[in-house]
Amino acid sequence: MTTSHDLPFFFIVGRPRSGTTLLRTLFDANAHVVIPPESQFVVNLYSRYGKVTNWTMDLIDAFAADVQKQWLFSTWNISPEALRKALLPFVGNHTYGDICKVVYMQYQSIYPKGDILFFGDKNPGYTIYTERLANIFPNAKFIHITRDYRDHFVSVRNVDFELPMISLVVFKWRLFVKHFREMVKKHPGTHIEIKYEDLVMHPEKEMKRLCEFTGVPFDPQIFDFYKQADLDNEISKSEVFRKFHSGLFKKINPDKIGVYKKELTTRQIKIADAAAGKYAELAGYQREYKHPGLWVYLLAFPGIVIAWKLRLLTKIVDHFPYTLRERILSRWPLMLAKTYLKIFNPKKLTGFSDL
Repeated sequence: MTTSHDLPFFFIVGRPRSGTTLLRTLFDANAHVVIPPESQFVVNLYSRYGKVTNWTMDLIDAFAADVQKQWLFSTWNISPEALRKALLPFVGNHTYGDICKVVYMQYQSIYPKGDILFFGDKNPGYTIYTERLANIFPNAKFIHITRDYRDHFVSVRNVDFELPMISLVVFKWRLFVKHFREMVKKHPGTHIEIKYEDLVMHPEKEMKRLCEFTGVPFDPQIFDFYKQADLDNEISKSEVFRKFHSGLFKKINPDKIGVYKKELTTRQIKIADAAAGKYAELAGYQREYKHPGLWVYLLAFPGIVIAWKLRLLTKIVDHFPYTLRERILSRWPLMLAKTYLKIFNPKKLTGFSDL
């Protein structure tokens, strides 16, 4: 009999607002896949439980309580009682990955399910942790989705995910692309890249490719996700979900490709091209200005420096106790964005209280 321990795992990673949620939704609409909304408990709790192999009752209770405290885990809509009840039979010798899979199995999707054959996870923040995740879930596979860095900035700016500083956002895009491409070379066969533009222009072709890569059975009905979703589900009714993912109630369309041409100024495009550098072409995008000039590089420099410092801070904070680490990495980016908006655009602060 197949148990949750035996089921393979795949991860969807990439920058926020790059199509990760759309890709997650397409897999979630497959009756054989469990892929909850993002919550980074696997990485966040690794420092405390990652080496545990003999799970006592006390450890199970502590783990279940810590999972419930994780940021955004409430969107999974799993009660503390139900989670503890599901975990209790696993007192004994099990890996951390096995215990995590039990948590995933408790998620109730807004789509109808049959026999579960695969676990999935969509987490932009996991992009830099793929090696750790591969240690937790041996043979896991990783899908990295990219989006034109200029369109990506427009989307990030419009929903206030991060500081709306174009060189900062684009250089973080560059760091993600660089890291994942290094992983592709280091671990061939377990990492694959896809472009958001290809997904929305040729959804069936791209999903067949990803299904072949992951082993998930392809089902053309997944493209009717906007028709099949249970819109009375607590997750789909939440204000946060509708604020940031309202497009998921509509069929796939390519309308958001190239929006930067109308949304950004020539100076902003030059700064974006400077921050992206050669990684624009390496990711399959063409810079309009390969040599934007010294003045543009000077304008881009502050955001690039901040991006580097944030990356260094992430590495340092990664060694902090898990509670402090989770608080910093999950909350600080939004706190910075709130501070920026409070100073420069207070009218757009509406909605942050729900996060």
